[in-house]
Amino acid sequence: MGSRLGIRAGTGPHTVGVTDIRTAGPDKHGVFLRLFYPTEPCDIRQRRRDWPTWTPSRQYLDGYLKFMAVPKWTFPLCRLILGNPKVPAILNAPLLKQETPSKFPVIVFSHGLGGQRTTYSVVCSEMASRGYLVASIEHRDGSASATYVTRQEDDGKTQTVEWIPMTPKPEGDEYPVRNKQVHERADELGHMLDLLVTMDQGSNINNLCKTGMDLSQFKDKLDLDRVAAMGHSFGGASSLVSLYRDPRLKCAVILDGWMLPVDREMYPQISQPILFINTEAFHWPGNIVRMNRLMGMDGVDRKMITIKGSVHQSQSDFTFLFGEFFGTRVHSRGPLDPHVVIDINNEASLAFMAKHLDLPGGDYNSAVLEGEGEHLIKGTNVKLDPRPAKEEQVDTSVQKPTPDEAKL
Repeated sequence: MGSRLGIRAGTGPHTVGVTDIRTAGPDKHGVFLRLFYPTEPCDIRQRRRDWPTWTPSRQYLDGYLKFMAVPKWTFPLCRLILGNPKVPAILNAPLLKQETPSKFPVIVFSHGLGGQRTTYSVVCSEMASRGYLVASIEHRDGSASATYVTRQEDDGKTQTVEWIPMTPKPEGDEYPVRNKQVHERADELGHMLDLLVTMDQGSNINNLCKTGMDLSQFKDKLDLDRVAAMGHSFGGASSLVSLYRDPRLKCAVILDGWMLPVDREMYPQISQPILFINTEAFHWPGNIVRMNRLMGMDGVDRKMITIKGSVHQSQSDFTFLFGEFFGTRVHSRGPLDPHVVIDINNEASLAFMAKHLDLPGGDYNSAVLEGEGEHLIKGTNVKLDPRPAKEEQVDTSVQKPTPDEAKL
């Protein structure tokens, strides 16, 4: 795209379109998501006026800043520094018309703590530019930087917007709160996949976002036999719980997964292939021990790689929004060029999903899945006690977060 700062466009053969969908059911919150999908080809640089904003409203940006513990008096300065980033995609563009293949494989994406539906636009846009339809949810469990619901008043006509702030970090044992949330999140991901099924069937959908987008064009266009889960941090845990609960998900890519919220009893029952893509600075022994419980299932492809010189936010859009000086101070970028990190991240994700969704004609680098490359480690960089780990030791270590865990 020329500039090295700002949300970057997908590098695949397809131009990317985006649209927002918000529904009123099945519960009081409904489902809120952004769709990323291939659209008709154009010169994306000539369509800047059609690019959506990265932060849909100021409440989201202020929620980010509060989550990052930025002093409130500096909010105006931070807003000035960030400006009004745009996502290089066409808002409410038509779905790409193609004959072969006639359907698009699907990714359901779950954001991390403090994120929302646009926080991973770089990753989601890349996947869409390679031919995927990506449904990026905005969770309503209190883990988003901000979100909202529309409530109908008693008169049946008036609607009011109610903002849902992020729930403060609980004191003491965090597991009960996060475990409850991760199940709420998995419920939402299941509802979102149900919505995608409805769209593929051509049923009418009442989109409260009022975008003017004709959702009937998605009829018979979603390959619901090829659905992958993907998530970052808390979203990684949410994706794992969804794997356990929903056989429609064929595999998962877990970006810097935070393993604490996942029920211990689920581990032996998760049967799908999983790729863990870890950053170098984020993990600690207890988290890796929990990941390793999922690595040894006979006959199931489970892989773990670590990207050198990366930090937790290297897999989100934050790494592209700050320069080197400011970015290193707010832990949004590590020593390795953010573009190199995200290229490796996306290359590994695409290779793994192409393999396990059985996509035809894919020319992907499978060597990256084996940790082969200058900036890769096969497995983890975290040193583990070679002695057999006791459960109480694992649980204790998980409760001791690294400094970078504050940016989940």
